[in-house]
Amino acid sequence: MPSFFAQQRQSVLTLVRVILPPGEPEFEVPYIPDDWYTSEINWTKNYLTSLARRLQGPGVRVQTLHLEETFAGSAITSYAKQESNAQLIALATHGRDAGGRLLFGSVASDVFASAPTSLLILHPPKDEQLPSGPIACASYQTIMVTLDGTAPSERVLEQATPLALTCHASVLLVALPPPLLAEEIRIDAIEKPQLRAPARQEMKQADFLADRAEQLRTTTGLTVQTAVLDGDPETFIERLFGQHPQKLLIVTTRNQAEHKVMSFLHQSHVPVLFMNP
Repeated sequence: MPSFFAQQRQSVLTLVRVILPPGEPEFEVPYIPDDWYTSEINWTKNYLTSLARRLQGPGVRVQTLHLEETFAGSAITSYAKQESNAQLIALATHGRDAGGRLLFGSVASDVFASAPTSLLILHPPKDEQLPSGPIACASYQTIMVTLDGTAPSERVLEQATPLALTCHASVLLVALPPPLLAEEIRIDAIEKPQLRAPARQEMKQADFLADRAEQLRTTTGLTVQTAVLDGDPETFIERLFGQHPQKLLIVTTRNQAEHKVMSFLHQSHVPVLFMNP
């Protein structure tokens, strides 16, 4: 998938692997050989060169790089900040549970918190071996864009539109749920505060989406659908992913990503592109 974005943006794809500096680990580990650093360097160069060779194709330029750092997340973000022309960081995550993240750390979480560029999070299927031979560019069938009426979300839609045109994908515009209002209702003769979404606000969101969808259809010819996310975001995304397995891309901003949505995305196989509008 990263090669697709490099091709689409006519950019160089840089393959990066982070290894420990020669002075690490600081504590003694009896099963690590004395020449571990030299072996790691050689293995890394061979591995990245092999991947680069398999990724080479029309319109795709690939280069390789290894970084020496104790923490992979900080190494990746530091490199992206130093490279003024860095446009996108693509990163795979294995979706560990909370205990796993506490034990091993989460590179994806670290990069998500401090990345200076747009961020593509991929979720490779567990225990699946990459087939040999050339690595073909992936494509998408449906691109889901979250809108909340703000200028950043509109800029995200502007950036996602050429991506949809290149993929010949349909676009799904999704309005994030409006703020909930407290409402007193009687349950078993006891007044209890409940939360509800204001119906008028939902109607405004539906009308707003309909207008944006019609504009997009008219100007681009894309197939555009709309939906108001009025329930559990995890259930909504899970159902959508079930309809388009491996062909769905969610495009959003980091500010729009609610915690419970991020929790689901971290565990699922849905690729997510966090734009830096």
